[in-house]
Amino acid sequence: PDLQYYCLSHCMAEKRSNDEKAPEQFKGWLLKWTNYIKGYQKRWFVLSSGLLSYYRTQEEMAHTCRGTINLAGAVIDAVDSTHFVITNGATQVFHLRALNEVERQRWVTALELAKSTAIRRLDDDSDSEEEVVENAGETNPLAQVTDKVKELTTAHELVTKNGNAILKVIGDAEGNHVPNESKLKEKLVMFKLTAGAMVKASQEFAELAKDAEYRWSRSLQQEHALRLQLQESLEMLANQMHGLENQAKRANWTPAKSAVDILSLNSNSSRGSASSSSPSADLKDRKLGASASEPDLKRGGGAEGRTKEEQEEVKAGEEEEVDTHPELREEDEDKFYDAPEADDSMVAFASGRTHARNESAGSMNDMQAMEDMSNEGEMRPFSAKNAMMVPTRAAPSFFERVAFTLPIRRTSIPPRPNKGINLWSLMKNCIGKDLSKIPLPVNVNEPLSFIQRLTEELMYAKVLEKAASCEDPLEQMAYVSGFASSVYASTIHRVGKPFNPLLGETYECDRRAEHGWRCFLEQVGHHPPMCAMYVEHKDWTYWQEYSVASKFRGKYLLVYPIGATHLVFHKTGHHYTWTKVVVTVHNIIVGKLWVDQSGDMKITNHTTKDECNLKFQAYSYFSRERQRKISGTISNAAGSPVYVVNGYWDDHLETAKIIQGDEKNPLTEPAVQVWKATPPDPGHELIYGFSQFSCTLNEMEEGIAPTDSRFRPDQCLMEQGDYDGANAEKVRLEEKQRAKRRKREVLAVEAAEAAAAGNLEEAKRLQEEASPSPMWFKKECDPLTGTMLHVYQGGYWEAKMKGDWGREMPDIF
Repeated sequence: PDLQYYCLSHCMAEKRSNDEKAPEQFKGWLLKWTNYIKGYQKRWFVLSSGLLSYYRTQEEMAHTCRGTINLAGAVIDAVDSTHFVITNGATQVFHLRALNEVERQRWVTALELAKSTAIRRLDDDSDSEEEVVENAGETNPLAQVTDKVKELTTAHELVTKNGNAILKVIGDAEGNHVPNESKLKEKLVMFKLTAGAMVKASQEFAELAKDAEYRWSRSLQQEHALRLQLQESLEMLANQMHGLENQAKRANWTPAKSAVDILSLNSNSSRGSASSSSPSADLKDRKLGASASEPDLKRGGGAEGRTKEEQEEVKAGEEEEVDTHPELREEDEDKFYDAPEADDSMVAFASGRTHARNESAGSMNDMQAMEDMSNEGEMRPFSAKNAMMVPTRAAPSFFERVAFTLPIRRTSIPPRPNKGINLWSLMKNCIGKDLSKIPLPVNVNEPLSFIQRLTEELMYAKVLEKAASCEDPLEQMAYVSGFASSVYASTIHRVGKPFNPLLGETYECDRRAEHGWRCFLEQVGHHPPMCAMYVEHKDWTYWQEYSVASKFRGKYLLVYPIGATHLVFHKTGHHYTWTKVVVTVHNIIVGKLWVDQSGDMKITNHTTKDECNLKFQAYSYFSRERQRKISGTISNAAGSPVYVVNGYWDDHLETAKIIQGDEKNPLTEPAVQVWKATPPDPGHELIYGFSQFSCTLNEMEEGIAPTDSRFRPDQCLMEQGDYDGANAEKVRLEEKQRAKRRKREVLAVEAAEAAAAGNLEEAKRLQEEASPSPMWFKKECDPLTGTMLHVYQGGYWEAKMKGDWGREMPDIF
């Protein structure tokens, strides 16, 4: 009985957290009649919001419901000790069996309760709308009390119904002189359950009413205090306006017609005035719009034309103006000269306001900051009013002591124009060729370069911060697997082809203020296309060399990734590497484009020899399971599986530690979610499927290298919707690149001829011109994989800080 009472009470209670309210649910396994061939089959049933739904497995709850019946108009009939039937008129009939009599009573009681609640909600629909709570962090007390009253009413109806049923059984027994003990026992048990639930609901209602009374009284006091504060503010504003009018009269100005005009006049004069010798004189200049000094102002408002009371009013008005407009007072007080400033690309952000900065002074202060950081062990003191600035989280020592501020970035781009293209006429001659060698119009592109698209892998870099805080290497591996899987989440909404980067093209993305990392990429090869990437954070360093080989097969496109990804955590020294899976783009010719990921991914911790093996299952039209699934295990150095990994590359990834059993039949602890995808923004399909992070990647910034992707003209024109201009620029850039390649081929021939003639110095010079090396990366042997890898040599961020790149930059645009 205690277990039955707990289950029913748990069914009736509202499951609330501190910040949100979840709907009631009652779930479990039942046997459902299917047909005469299969008979009763095990199904997972969920009772929620007056609806009873069933699924084949618990995993199907995320995507497939096999059937649902509305209990508002249903009839629930208990046939025997385990069998009960739910009928919704003549449309739906559920024949269900429970495992035992107690389980059947639990379900029948929960169904009756849900049915009564659903009927009451339908009847009181017009009166049961919940008020919108402005503060999302607090619940609505009135809504809670209303729900609890409805719960008490429903419980009362069930108690009355079961009580009448008991009396009916007793009356039948007296008439027949043969008591039905089993039926009477069943009715008594159900009466006990419903009565216990009503008692518990009454206790909760009493506690809730007491708490609501305290909240309402406190809210009333707060409203009263706010009213008094508003009244005082209005009085202060009236005095201020009176003082301003007197000042305008003393300056022989025509008084404004309204308080709004006076405020506007004061604001304009404040913005246009020059700084004076003291804050008080500067404030008076801003008010009166005069260029006179402080003594002149005092003489202009002398005692000849004022009474003593008027002079005191003017003085009081000036003091109130200073107190009620702290931004005018802080403009001079906030000047501090010892603290080094952040980069010019950052927008100053202190106490919720954005201040402009002098660019030339900012760059000199940045250089002075670098010298101060190299000579001193800590940052110079700075004003406490600027303590709201976000601290740095980047890797080098200089970035650990520089205060960054949050920049204001765009959140969208111009929508994509509706311009079609005949793909068949474009693709019919390209079957079997490498995609990088096919001249495609910008209509099939998205306004981002491939190296910019590669930067989107850092969209979920927060997962690496959690991994860096893990002491257990296997737990750290779990979060690394979540990050490695997250790089594919955006591809579910993105079918546009990125622009192929030009040889020598670079891209920087500085997100130290928001996320604590900054990255730099360079296109280091053209045939095949190859780019190198380097990312630094105070807790980890991430780098990779990435290239692709693609084949068009008529109906679909295969993209094979080439290159390894490296990740090192500074605290533990753990060094991870992994390779990426195959990307397939379907419906190239006919139908809607969509992307799939398939293949095996192996993540290796070269420090501890732990491994994570993930399998990205290919999309199958014949599978009943949810698509885009990832499964795998995390094994220790001995090869024994320690964690089970499951998830979907477009949604989430979770890991569960194995308690006992093998890899095929493990008994695990509750799963922990290591990564969760961010839902797409509304209207993302109109802007190429971009997220807000993607929209910021091509936003122009100051001080970037002239080879940066943001300067690419065809890409910028496409973003603005000028497809014709973008196609023309794309052809121009490709011809320019081909001309450079032909020139290099000629130089290579001349170098060979010079070497054959014995002129080795000339041959070496010509060979260097024919084979230009990357500016910021150098090709070296990777000791872990044994392959050649482009490694970042440093110097880019230092050159940007100085504003002098120190070498001849290639003319690629």
